[in-house]
Amino acid sequence: MMTNNRLRAARVLLGLTQLQLAEKIGKKEIEVSRFETGRAEPDAEVKRRIAEVLQKPAFELFDV
Repeated sequence: MMTNNRLRAARVLLGLTQLQLAEKIGKKEIEVSRFETGRAEPDAEVKRRIAEVLQKPAFELFDV
């Protein structure tokens, strides 16, 4: 998997830390880190929640 710079950039643009995003989507901070570094891939429901919080369509954040 590749690093997800789009996800990280969208999070930072909204001024959210990994911890804050994790809390909003019901995950742990380490999981958000893994999503951003490409060590893990969120499932469809988590992608939807992340996109909702970051106010972006999922296709802009993830290779769907």
